[in-house]
Amino acid sequence: MDEAKKRDFIGRISRALGREAIPDYVAPFDMSHGPQADMYDDLTQDQVVAMFKTECEKVGTHYIETTKDQLGQVLLDEIEKRGGGKVIYPNSDEVREYNLEELFAKEPADKATFIKWDASKGRDANINASQDAEIGITFPVMGIAETATVVQPSTEESGRSIGLLPITHIAVLHTDTIVPRMTQSMAALSEVYKEDPSSFPTNIVHISGPSNTADIELVRVVGVHGPINVTFILVD
Repeated sequence: MDEAKKRDFIGRISRALGREAIPDYVAPFDMSHGPQADMYDDLTQDQVVAMFKTECEKVGTHYIETTKDQLGQVLLDEIEKRGGGKVIYPNSDEVREYNLEELFAKEPADKATFIKWDASKGRDANINASQDAEIGITFPVMGIAETATVVQPSTEESGRSIGLLPITHIAVLHTDTIVPRMTQSMAALSEVYKEDPSSFPTNIVHISGPSNTADIELVRVVGVHGPINVTFILVD
């Protein structure tokens, strides 16, 4: 947009707001008195987790509660419940921490086959593997209780396709990483990457339940832009 068209466009907005001329300066909004910093700060962590679960039910996300020592079996049970098939998982520290590859190797091939995200194979190969998979497993870094959202950075070890292209997305989330609102999640991410800006991922995906749209005549359709089924495994 050239300068003349830009001023004409902004001028129409200014006149609609009752201004006689386009202002040369607009003071930034004073956010110091807003509710964003202290809303829900009186909640305990248990109450924050309870809010997360309530919002999961509202948006159609299935959640399962478990402990670290039971995570592997719970994950396998959920994969079986979702029909098995091809399962793609990240090349992440959590996979090694919970010895998941050992568990995956013991699963009969007629129940599920497991594919590891492998950056060395290149972008297209990993995207195609995700597209062909029935289930994708991820390990988000954080949860947001107010909207039952998980925060998933895209990295070489875990590309965003894992949680986007398969029919079912299973996210493993530690309950002590759930914060009340996006206000706290953005502050936490800022603190993490402020120390090492070069490690900032190409993108950070916020996932709030199954893919939904109601663009056409307000008719709700599930799965148009992403997974039809979403399960959050909450690890205490």
